[in-house]
Amino acid sequence: MKVSHELPLGLMHYGYEWNDYDYCLPHLVDHYEQYRLYFQKARLDKRFIIMDNGLFEGIEHTTEDLLDKINLIRPNIFIVPDTWNDSAATLRNAKEWMMNYKSELPEETELMAVCQGKTMAELIATYQTLLDLGYKYIAFNHSSIAYQDRYEIIGKRKPLLASMYGRIELVRMLVESDIVNKNVYHHLLGCSLPQEFMCYKDFEWIKSCDTSNPILVGAEGTRYDESGIDWKPKEKLEFYFEKDLSGQIDDIIFNVQKFKQYVK
Repeated sequence: MKVSHELPLGLMHYGYEWNDYDYCLPHLVDHYEQYRLYFQKARLDKRFIIMDNGLFEGIEHTTEDLLDKINLIRPNIFIVPDTWNDSAATLRNAKEWMMNYKSELPEETELMAVCQGKTMAELIATYQTLLDLGYKYIAFNHSSIAYQDRYEIIGKRKPLLASMYGRIELVRMLVESDIVNKNVYHHLLGCSLPQEFMCYKDFEWIKSCDTSNPILVGAEGTRYDESGIDWKPKEKLEFYFEKDLSGQIDDIIFNVQKFKQYVK
């Protein structure tokens, strides 16, 4: 599984060293020249790039803005807009982008869609519909209400653990029901707890993941244990985006290396 960690400005020079590919947050392209130049260089260097749609960061891009960013960065994959826990809205967007905007993308850019839904059944049905729509790149989000419902008792005390178990269970259900198409590129969006990724060693059809978790945990001066952690930083990447993290660099590097061990 290829891994990418979203990095703050002061650590972006580690990108090629720490990351197997680059994960682009489009709203930062406008705000930070250094960020834009990094991804333009990554394209010239033929790095593999996945571009997000801004949902997790709470950014609502217009379609025109997203198309501008796609044509500027020319990512290998663009994640079409999705809606938290809403299968119908997510599928409408997926169909619209496939039918109306695929022709406006750079030749090298493929579309990826995210499975959303309120129940495991909805997530699985969404997955099947995305295959029917012709999607060859599909992602599973890390935080679904379906995961909490599946592990309701655990979720009341430890919602992060329920989210972790929930996505693992979704993957298991897709395999055991023989629904998963192993010829499709599958991606894991973010993480609730990093030890989740120890569970996918036998699932070679899951090709990549992205998470800033090792960076954010290290920024708080904490190192992963052999078995992971049981909490998640409250702050997102942008809180640290312009901060000097040189004092936490050893903890961050430790976590980045430990995460690679989890994945292997």
